Amino acid sequence: MNGFLILDKPEGLTSAQCVYKLRSKLGIKKIGHCGTLDPLATGLLPVCIGEATKFSNFATDLDKVYEVGVEFGIETDTGDITGNIVSKANFTGFKEDFSQFLTDLEGIQNQIPPMYSAIKINGNPLYYWARKGVYLYRMPRKVDIQKIELIDKSINTAILKVSCSKGTYIRSFIEKLGRNLNSFATVISLRRLEVGDMHLNQKSCSFEDSYQSLIDKVLPCDAMLSDLHKVKIKKEDVKKVRNGLSIDYNALLKIKGLVRIYTEKELFLGIGEVSDNKLQPKRLISTN
Repeated sequence: MNGFLILDKPEGLTSAQCVYKLRSKLGIKKIGHCGTLDPLATGLLPVCIGEATKFSNFATDLDKVYEVGVEFGIETDTGDITGNIVSKANFTGFKEDFSQFLTDLEGIQNQIPPMYSAIKINGNPLYYWARKGVYLYRMPRKVDIQKIELIDKSINTAILKVSCSKGTYIRSFIEKLGRNLNSFATVISLRRLEVGDMHLNQKSCSFEDSYQSLIDKVLPCDAMLSDLHKVKIKKEDVKKVRNGLSIDYNALLKIKGLVRIYTEKELFLGIGEVSDNKLQPKRLISTN
């Protein structure tokens, strides 16, 4: 079995625990996830199976869309409602120009990863050090918060829809929003709606699905590679590519960089790189 599943992750499980449950349910060892979701978070967790694990890093690099529940007036040590409250402030309500506060947070910017994150330093994830009371220096990362929409609000809570690049920490963004409003804020719910072209209503599955239902919902190995240009190669070049050899490739379009490789009969072979009129295979589907 090779391909991707769109798992609607439930709250309370780590991404790794979701993988363990699917391994048990499907009876397959070669399964991984693409892009970690915290136990608090729910929603779209791409799961790669078999040969699709070769393309998991490409899925991780895709843009994401989240629905975020926010409570204003408090801040926690973890950045979400599961942590201990460390700061409180009166929240006087949403300003008339609240939408401008959201717009001001859009765009390419540097973001410091929170201590409660999975980034490894000195061999352990940051949350390991945070739980020991050790706070380490973190290098800022460049992220792109493309769009923020206000979905709903009450007296001191709001629901936002956030479109962003890979590596964006929603908890850090929400804390910054709270401080910009001269208050504090923390995440009370987080649901991932989209990863690249994948979205939850596209054959998503859950742990309640039967074995056969899960099998029926497996997407092909190229399902998360639509951002890459598609190229077809001739029959005589297929064997060369499968043997790891580069071939001449003179595209009418000036394509450069990573591409999806297909046979003339639309059989997906894998990923290659076009440079100087040559196509060099990089990650190929095994034919064994």
